[in-house]
Amino acid sequence: MTREELFAAIGTVEESRLERTECFVPAKDTGTKTGKTGRIFRNFLIAAIIVSMLAVTAYAVAGYLIFESPEAMITAIFGDKTGFDHKGVTTWTDPEKPGSVYENPGFDRVPVDEAVAETEVAPMVNPVGQSISWNGYTLRVDANLYDQVTKCGVLTYTLENPEGLGYTVDNDGSVWFPNGELVGFGQYGYSYIIQDQSNDTKLTATYYYQLRDPQSTNLKIGFTEWASRTMEEQEQRIEEIKQELRREVTEEEALAYRKKSVGDSWPWFEENRTREENIESAYEDLAYQRLEAPDMCPDKIIIPEQALGEMSSITLKDGDITISPIAMYIDVTDWTDYPEHEAEICILRFADGTEYVVRDETHENYMFAVGNGERNDVNYMFNRIVDVNEITSVVLDGGIEIPVT
Repeated sequence: MTREELFAAIGTVEESRLERTECFVPAKDTGTKTGKTGRIFRNFLIAAIIVSMLAVTAYAVAGYLIFESPEAMITAIFGDKTGFDHKGVTTWTDPEKPGSVYENPGFDRVPVDEAVAETEVAPMVNPVGQSISWNGYTLRVDANLYDQVTKCGVLTYTLENPEGLGYTVDNDGSVWFPNGELVGFGQYGYSYIIQDQSNDTKLTATYYYQLRDPQSTNLKIGFTEWASRTMEEQEQRIEEIKQELRREVTEEEALAYRKKSVGDSWPWFEENRTREENIESAYEDLAYQRLEAPDMCPDKIIIPEQALGEMSSITLKDGDITISPIAMYIDVTDWTDYPEHEAEICILRFADGTEYVVRDETHENYMFAVGNGERNDVNYMFNRIVDVNEITSVVLDGGIEIPVT
Protein backbone atom coordinates (compact mmCIF):
# COMPACT_ATOMS: atom_id res chain seq x y z
CA MET A 1 0.00 0.00 0.00
CA THR A 2 1.47 3.32 -1.05
CA ARG A 3 1.28 6.40 1.13
CA GLU A 4 -1.29 7.84 -1.26
CA GLU A 5 -3.41 4.71 -0.87
CA LEU A 6 -3.05 4.83 2.90
CA PHE A 7 -4.26 8.38 3.23
CA ALA A 8 -7.00 7.76 0.69
CA ALA A 9 -8.10 5.02 3.07
CA ILE A 10 -7.89 7.46 5.98
CA GLY A 11 -10.05 9.86 4.06
CA THR A 12 -12.75 7.20 3.58
CA VAL A 13 -12.89 6.10 7.20
CA GLU A 14 -15.93 8.18 8.01
CA GLU A 15 -17.61 7.15 4.77
CA SER A 16 -17.01 3.51 5.65
CA ARG A 17 -18.33 4.17 9.12
CA LEU A 18 -21.42 5.67 7.51
CA GLU A 19 -21.84 2.57 5.33
CA ARG A 20 -21.80 0.47 8.46
CA THR A 21 -24.26 2.82 10.12
CA GLU A 22 -26.71 2.64 7.25
CA CYS A 23 -26.54 -1.15 7.00
CA PHE A 24 -26.18 -2.27 10.59
CA VAL A 25 -26.32 0.57 13.13
CA PRO A 26 -28.78 3.08 11.65
CA ALA A 27 -28.74 6.52 13.26
CA LYS A 28 -31.67 7.59 15.38
CA ASP A 29 -32.49 10.64 13.28
CA THR A 30 -33.16 8.48 10.23
CA GLY A 31 -35.67 6.43 12.18
CA THR A 32 -33.70 3.22 11.81
CA LYS A 33 -33.30 0.36 14.22
CA THR A 34 -30.18 0.31 16.37
CA GLY A 35 -28.21 -2.50 17.92
CA LYS A 36 -26.09 -4.24 15.26
CA THR A 37 -22.36 -3.69 15.42
CA GLY A 38 -19.38 -5.14 13.61
CA ARG A 39 -16.03 -4.45 12.07
CA ILE A 40 -16.27 -1.50 9.70
CA PHE A 41 -14.45 -2.97 6.76
CA ARG A 42 -15.97 -6.44 7.11
CA ASN A 43 -19.41 -4.93 6.76
CA PHE A 44 -18.32 -2.71 3.89
CA LEU A 45 -17.10 -5.80 2.03
CA ILE A 46 -20.29 -7.69 2.79
CA ALA A 47 -22.41 -4.86 1.39
CA ALA A 48 -20.34 -4.80 -1.80
CA ILE A 49 -20.62 -8.56 -2.20
CA ILE A 50 -24.39 -8.54 -1.72
CA VAL A 51 -24.79 -5.91 -4.42
CA SER A 52 -22.64 -7.94 -6.82
CA MET A 53 -24.69 -11.15 -6.69
CA LEU A 54 -25.64 -11.99 -10.27
CA ALA A 55 -25.63 -15.75 -10.93
CA VAL A 56 -28.94 -17.48 -10.39
CA THR A 57 -29.36 -21.15 -9.65
CA ALA A 58 -31.58 -22.75 -7.03
CA TYR A 59 -32.88 -26.18 -6.25
CA ALA A 60 -36.51 -26.91 -5.50
CA VAL A 61 -37.56 -28.41 -2.18
CA ALA A 62 -41.00 -28.98 -0.74
CA GLY A 63 -42.86 -25.83 0.31
CA TYR A 64 -43.95 -25.02 3.86
CA LEU A 65 -41.24 -26.98 5.64
CA ILE A 66 -41.21 -24.63 8.63
CA PHE A 67 -44.93 -24.10 9.24
CA GLU A 68 -47.84 -26.29 8.22
CA SER A 69 -49.85 -23.43 6.73
CA PRO A 70 -49.69 -19.69 5.99
CA GLU A 71 -51.96 -19.06 8.97
CA ALA A 72 -49.55 -20.90 11.27
CA MET A 73 -46.65 -18.90 9.84
CA ILE A 74 -48.34 -15.54 10.44
CA THR A 75 -49.44 -16.51 13.96
CA ALA A 76 -45.89 -17.53 14.86
CA ILE A 77 -43.90 -14.62 13.46
CA PHE A 78 -46.32 -11.82 14.35
CA GLY A 79 -47.66 -13.26 17.61
CA ASP A 80 -46.61 -13.27 21.25
CA LYS A 81 -45.17 -16.78 21.51
CA THR A 82 -41.76 -16.12 19.99
CA GLY A 83 -39.82 -16.32 23.26
CA PHE A 84 -38.87 -12.66 22.78
CA ASP A 85 -42.19 -11.05 23.53
CA HIS A 86 -41.73 -8.51 26.34
CA LYS A 87 -38.81 -6.56 27.73
CA GLY A 88 -38.39 -3.36 29.71
CA VAL A 89 -35.85 -0.62 29.11
CA THR A 90 -32.21 -1.74 29.42
CA THR A 91 -28.88 0.09 29.03
CA TRP A 92 -25.70 -0.57 27.04
CA THR A 93 -22.33 1.07 26.46
CA ASP A 94 -20.33 1.53 23.27
CA PRO A 95 -16.68 0.42 23.73
CA GLU A 96 -15.69 2.83 20.94
CA LYS A 97 -17.14 5.74 22.95
CA PRO A 98 -15.74 5.62 26.48
CA GLY A 99 -18.17 6.66 29.18
CA SER A 100 -21.18 6.37 26.93
CA VAL A 101 -24.43 4.90 28.25
CA TYR A 102 -27.40 4.26 25.97
CA GLU A 103 -30.87 2.91 26.53
CA ASN A 104 -32.40 -0.01 24.69
CA PRO A 105 -36.15 0.69 24.52
CA GLY A 106 -38.56 -1.92 25.77
CA PHE A 107 -40.99 -3.80 23.56
CA ASP A 108 -44.22 -5.80 23.79
CA ARG A 109 -45.91 -8.25 21.46
CA VAL A 110 -49.59 -9.17 21.35
CA PRO A 111 -51.59 -12.16 20.09
CA VAL A 112 -52.36 -12.19 16.39
CA ASP A 113 -55.73 -10.87 15.28
CA GLU A 114 -56.78 -14.12 13.66
CA ALA A 115 -59.58 -12.61 11.58
CA VAL A 116 -57.26 -10.04 10.00
CA ALA A 117 -54.50 -12.61 9.57
CA GLU A 118 -56.85 -15.01 7.80
CA THR A 119 -58.43 -12.51 5.43
CA GLU A 120 -55.72 -9.92 4.84
CA VAL A 121 -52.30 -11.46 5.42
CA ALA A 122 -52.22 -15.25 5.07
CA PRO A 123 -53.56 -15.16 1.47
CA MET A 124 -50.47 -13.15 0.51
CA VAL A 125 -48.02 -15.86 1.64
CA ASN A 126 -46.27 -17.47 -1.31
CA PRO A 127 -44.36 -20.79 -0.94
CA VAL A 128 -40.84 -20.51 -2.34
CA GLY A 129 -39.38 -23.96 -1.76
CA GLN A 130 -35.84 -23.35 -3.05
CA SER A 131 -32.48 -24.43 -1.67
CA ILE A 132 -28.78 -23.89 -2.34
CA SER A 133 -25.68 -25.44 -0.73
CA TRP A 134 -22.09 -24.30 -0.42
CA ASN A 135 -19.03 -25.25 1.62
CA GLY A 136 -21.01 -27.31 4.13
CA TYR A 137 -23.89 -24.79 4.40
CA THR A 138 -27.42 -25.40 3.18
CA LEU A 139 -29.86 -22.52 2.79
CA ARG A 140 -33.57 -23.20 2.29
CA VAL A 141 -36.08 -20.44 1.62
CA ASP A 142 -39.50 -21.62 2.68
CA ALA A 143 -42.08 -18.90 2.10
CA ASN A 144 -42.41 -15.21 1.31
CA LEU A 145 -45.04 -12.61 2.19
CA TYR A 146 -45.02 -9.28 0.36
CA ASP A 147 -47.09 -6.13 0.85
CA GLN A 148 -47.04 -3.99 -2.27
CA VAL A 149 -48.55 -0.98 -0.48
CA THR A 150 -45.53 -0.44 1.80
CA LYS A 151 -43.05 -2.58 -0.17
CA CYS A 152 -42.39 -4.53 3.05
CA GLY A 153 -42.35 -8.27 3.47
CA VAL A 154 -41.27 -11.28 5.48
CA LEU A 155 -39.39 -14.36 4.34
CA THR A 156 -38.84 -17.57 6.31
CA TYR A 157 -35.70 -19.65 5.84
CA THR A 158 -33.36 -22.18 7.39
CA LEU A 159 -29.56 -22.18 7.39
CA GLU A 160 -27.73 -25.35 8.36
CA ASN A 161 -24.17 -26.57 8.78
CA PRO A 162 -23.32 -29.74 10.74
CA GLU A 163 -20.07 -28.06 11.85
CA GLY A 164 -21.98 -25.22 13.53
CA LEU A 165 -23.11 -21.70 12.62
CA GLY A 166 -21.80 -19.33 15.31
CA TYR A 167 -24.71 -16.89 15.31
CA THR A 168 -25.69 -14.55 18.15
CA VAL A 169 -29.23 -13.70 19.27
CA ASP A 170 -30.00 -10.27 20.72
CA ASN A 171 -32.52 -9.73 23.49
CA ASP A 172 -35.28 -8.99 20.98
CA GLY A 173 -34.66 -12.18 18.98
CA SER A 174 -32.74 -10.54 16.14
CA VAL A 175 -29.86 -12.60 14.76
CA TRP A 176 -26.40 -11.60 13.61
CA PHE A 177 -23.07 -13.28 12.93
CA PRO A 178 -20.11 -11.72 14.79
CA ASN A 179 -17.64 -13.24 12.32
CA GLY A 180 -19.46 -11.97 9.22
CA GLU A 181 -22.98 -12.43 7.88
CA LEU A 182 -23.23 -15.74 6.04
CA VAL A 183 -26.28 -14.93 3.92
CA GLY A 184 -26.98 -11.79 1.90
CA PHE A 185 -30.52 -10.83 0.88
CA GLY A 186 -29.84 -7.85 -1.38
CA GLN A 187 -32.53 -5.72 0.32
CA TYR A 188 -32.69 -3.92 3.66
CA GLY A 189 -33.90 -5.96 6.61
CA TYR A 190 -33.26 -7.93 9.79
CA SER A 191 -33.40 -11.62 10.64
CA TYR A 192 -35.22 -12.80 13.78
CA ILE A 193 -34.87 -16.31 15.14
CA ILE A 194 -37.69 -18.88 15.20
CA GLN A 195 -36.45 -20.23 18.48
CA ASP A 196 -38.19 -23.58 18.80
CA GLN A 197 -36.79 -24.77 15.44
CA SER A 198 -33.18 -23.58 15.86
CA ASN A 199 -30.04 -24.98 17.46
CA ASP A 200 -26.24 -24.71 17.14
CA THR A 201 -26.19 -26.27 13.67
CA LYS A 202 -29.53 -25.00 12.33
CA LEU A 203 -30.92 -21.49 12.28
CA THR A 204 -34.59 -21.10 11.42
CA ALA A 205 -35.46 -17.45 11.02
CA THR A 206 -37.69 -14.79 9.54
CA TYR A 207 -36.21 -11.99 7.46
CA TYR A 208 -38.29 -8.82 7.75
CA TYR A 209 -37.43 -6.56 4.83
CA GLN A 210 -38.27 -3.61 2.64
CA LEU A 211 -37.45 -3.28 -1.06
CA ARG A 212 -35.11 -0.26 -1.00
CA ASP A 213 -32.50 -1.00 -3.66
CA PRO A 214 -33.05 1.58 -6.43
CA GLN A 215 -31.45 -0.79 -8.95
CA SER A 216 -33.59 -3.86 -8.30
CA THR A 217 -36.91 -4.97 -6.82
CA ASN A 218 -35.74 -8.57 -6.44
CA LEU A 219 -34.75 -10.36 -3.30
CA LYS A 220 -31.40 -11.77 -4.35
CA ILE A 221 -30.41 -14.36 -1.74
CA GLY A 222 -27.10 -16.17 -1.53
CA PHE A 223 -23.99 -16.92 0.47
CA THR A 224 -21.49 -14.16 1.18
CA GLU A 225 -17.72 -14.58 1.27
CA TRP A 226 -17.92 -15.47 4.98
CA ALA A 227 -19.41 -18.82 3.99
CA SER A 228 -16.40 -19.49 1.78
CA ARG A 229 -13.69 -19.37 4.43
CA THR A 230 -13.38 -20.98 7.81
CA MET A 231 -12.47 -18.58 10.60
CA GLU A 232 -9.04 -20.22 10.79
CA GLU A 233 -8.47 -19.56 7.08
CA GLN A 234 -9.72 -16.03 7.49
CA GLU A 235 -7.46 -15.18 10.42
CA GLN A 236 -4.47 -16.77 8.70
CA ARG A 237 -5.02 -14.62 5.62
CA ILE A 238 -5.41 -11.48 7.76
CA GLU A 239 -2.09 -12.19 9.44
CA GLU A 240 -0.43 -12.58 6.05
CA ILE A 241 -1.82 -9.25 4.88
CA LYS A 242 -0.75 -7.55 8.10
CA GLN A 243 2.81 -8.71 7.48
CA GLU A 244 2.64 -7.22 3.98
CA LEU A 245 1.34 -3.95 5.40
CA ARG A 246 4.14 -3.70 7.95
CA ARG A 247 6.60 -3.70 5.06
CA GLU A 248 4.66 -1.02 3.18
CA VAL A 249 3.18 1.26 5.86
CA THR A 250 5.27 2.85 8.61
CA GLU A 251 4.09 2.70 12.21
CA GLU A 252 3.62 6.48 12.21
CA GLU A 253 1.36 6.25 9.17
CA ALA A 254 -0.60 3.42 10.80
CA LEU A 255 -0.95 5.46 13.98
CA ALA A 256 -2.25 8.43 11.98
CA TYR A 257 -4.81 6.13 10.41
CA ARG A 258 -5.89 4.84 13.83
CA LYS A 259 -6.27 8.37 15.19
CA LYS A 260 -8.48 9.34 12.27
CA SER A 261 -10.57 6.18 12.40
CA VAL A 262 -11.64 6.54 16.05
CA GLY A 263 -12.31 10.27 15.70
CA ASP A 264 -13.32 12.07 18.88
CA SER A 265 -12.60 8.97 20.98
CA TRP A 266 -8.87 9.17 20.24
CA PRO A 267 -7.91 10.79 23.62
CA TRP A 268 -9.36 7.78 25.43
CA PHE A 269 -7.56 5.28 23.19
CA GLU A 270 -4.34 7.23 23.55
CA GLU A 271 -4.63 7.09 27.34
CA ASN A 272 -5.97 3.55 27.76
CA ARG A 273 -4.23 1.67 24.94
CA THR A 274 -0.53 1.40 24.37
CA ARG A 275 1.04 2.82 21.25
CA GLU A 276 1.69 -0.74 20.07
CA GLU A 277 -1.95 -1.76 20.60
CA ASN A 278 -3.24 1.20 18.58
CA ILE A 279 -0.79 0.46 15.77
CA GLU A 280 -1.80 -3.21 15.74
CA SER A 281 -5.48 -2.22 15.52
CA ALA A 282 -4.69 0.03 12.57
CA TYR A 283 -2.88 -2.72 10.69
CA GLU A 284 -5.76 -5.11 11.34
CA ASP A 285 -8.40 -2.67 10.02
CA LEU A 286 -6.28 -1.98 6.95
CA ALA A 287 -5.87 -5.71 6.44
CA TYR A 288 -9.64 -6.22 6.40
CA GLN A 289 -9.90 -3.40 3.89
CA ARG A 290 -7.44 -5.15 1.60
CA LEU A 291 -8.87 -8.64 2.11
CA GLU A 292 -9.78 -10.10 -1.23
CA ALA A 293 -12.96 -12.09 -1.75
CA PRO A 294 -12.43 -15.84 -2.13
CA ASP A 295 -14.23 -17.99 -4.65
CA MET A 296 -17.90 -17.64 -3.85
CA CYS A 297 -20.97 -19.75 -4.35
CA PRO A 298 -22.35 -18.97 -7.84
CA ASP A 299 -25.87 -20.10 -6.97
CA LYS A 300 -28.50 -17.62 -5.86
CA ILE A 301 -32.18 -17.71 -5.01
CA ILE A 302 -34.02 -14.90 -6.78
CA ILE A 303 -37.47 -13.86 -5.59
CA PRO A 304 -38.99 -11.20 -7.85
CA GLU A 305 -41.29 -8.56 -6.47
CA GLN A 306 -44.65 -10.27 -6.65
CA ALA A 307 -47.85 -9.45 -4.81
CA LEU A 308 -50.49 -12.15 -4.66
CA GLY A 309 -53.05 -9.46 -3.98
CA GLU A 310 -53.39 -6.16 -2.16
CA MET A 311 -53.90 -5.85 1.57
CA SER A 312 -56.34 -3.30 2.89
CA SER A 313 -54.71 0.04 3.58
CA ILE A 314 -55.54 3.59 4.58
CA THR A 315 -53.90 6.93 3.82
CA LEU A 316 -53.92 10.10 5.88
CA LYS A 317 -52.87 13.70 5.31
CA ASP A 318 -52.93 13.64 1.53
CA GLY A 319 -51.02 10.38 1.29
CA ASP A 320 -48.13 11.35 3.58
CA ILE A 321 -49.14 8.49 5.90
CA THR A 322 -49.93 5.02 4.56
CA ILE A 323 -50.81 2.07 6.81
CA SER A 324 -51.26 -1.61 5.92
CA PRO A 325 -51.81 -4.53 8.34
CA ILE A 326 -48.04 -5.15 8.65
CA ALA A 327 -46.29 -1.80 8.10
CA MET A 328 -46.65 1.95 7.69
CA TYR A 329 -44.95 4.86 5.96
CA ILE A 330 -44.77 8.44 7.27
CA ASP A 331 -43.33 11.38 5.33
CA VAL A 332 -43.37 14.74 7.15
CA THR A 333 -40.84 16.45 4.90
CA ASP A 334 -43.32 18.98 3.52
CA TRP A 335 -45.33 19.54 6.68
CA THR A 336 -44.87 23.30 6.95
CA ASP A 337 -47.39 23.51 9.78
CA TYR A 338 -45.24 21.16 11.90
CA PRO A 339 -41.66 22.12 10.92
CA GLU A 340 -40.03 20.53 13.97
CA HIS A 341 -41.77 17.19 13.59
CA GLU A 342 -39.50 14.12 13.29
CA ALA A 343 -42.00 11.22 13.49
CA GLU A 344 -40.15 9.71 16.46
CA ILE A 345 -43.39 9.13 18.36
CA CYS A 346 -46.04 7.10 16.60
CA ILE A 347 -49.23 5.72 18.16
CA LEU A 348 -52.20 4.16 16.40
CA ARG A 349 -55.59 4.62 18.05
CA PHE A 350 -58.50 2.25 17.40
CA ALA A 351 -62.27 2.50 17.52
CA ASP A 352 -62.53 0.38 20.66
CA GLY A 353 -60.34 2.81 22.63
CA THR A 354 -57.14 0.74 22.54
CA GLU A 355 -53.78 1.98 21.27
CA TYR A 356 -50.76 0.50 19.53
CA VAL A 357 -47.60 2.31 20.58
CA VAL A 358 -45.40 1.78 17.55
CA ARG A 359 -42.76 4.02 19.06
CA ASP A 360 -42.43 6.44 21.98
CA GLU A 361 -39.78 7.56 24.49
CA THR A 362 -39.52 4.12 26.12
CA HIS A 363 -40.83 1.50 23.67
CA GLU A 364 -40.13 0.41 20.10
CA ASN A 365 -42.73 -2.09 18.98
CA TYR A 366 -41.46 -2.69 15.47
CA MET A 367 -39.20 -5.13 13.65
CA PHE A 368 -37.30 -2.36 11.93
CA ALA A 369 -37.58 1.33 11.11
CA VAL A 370 -35.76 2.89 8.20
CA GLY A 371 -35.77 6.32 6.58
CA ASN A 372 -34.55 7.83 3.36
CA GLY A 373 -31.85 10.02 4.91
CA GLU A 374 -32.54 12.84 2.48
CA ARG A 375 -36.16 13.25 3.60
CA ASN A 376 -37.84 13.43 6.96
CA ASP A 377 -39.61 10.09 6.60
CA VAL A 378 -39.72 6.65 8.17
CA ASN A 379 -41.00 3.15 7.35
CA TYR A 380 -42.11 1.00 10.27
CA MET A 381 -42.45 -2.78 9.99
CA PHE A 382 -44.87 -3.73 12.77
CA ASN A 383 -44.28 -6.48 15.33
CA ARG A 384 -47.98 -7.39 15.13
CA ILE A 385 -50.93 -7.46 12.74
CA VAL A 386 -53.27 -4.45 12.80
CA ASP A 387 -56.80 -4.01 11.51
CA VAL A 388 -56.50 -0.84 9.44
CA ASN A 389 -60.28 -0.54 9.20
CA GLU A 390 -60.47 0.02 12.96
CA ILE A 391 -57.84 2.79 13.11
CA THR A 392 -59.37 6.15 14.05
CA SER A 393 -56.25 8.33 14.25
CA VAL A 394 -52.47 8.48 14.32
CA VAL A 395 -50.66 10.37 17.09
CA LEU A 396 -47.20 11.77 16.33
CA ASP A 397 -44.63 13.99 18.07
CA GLY A 398 -45.95 16.76 20.29
CA GLY A 399 -49.33 15.13 20.64
CA ILE A 400 -50.24 15.85 17.01
CA GLU A 401 -53.32 13.71 16.28
CA ILE A 402 -54.27 13.06 12.68
CA PRO A 403 -57.75 11.56 12.30
CA VAL A 404 -58.81 9.05 9.70
CA THR A 405 -61.31 10.84 7.52
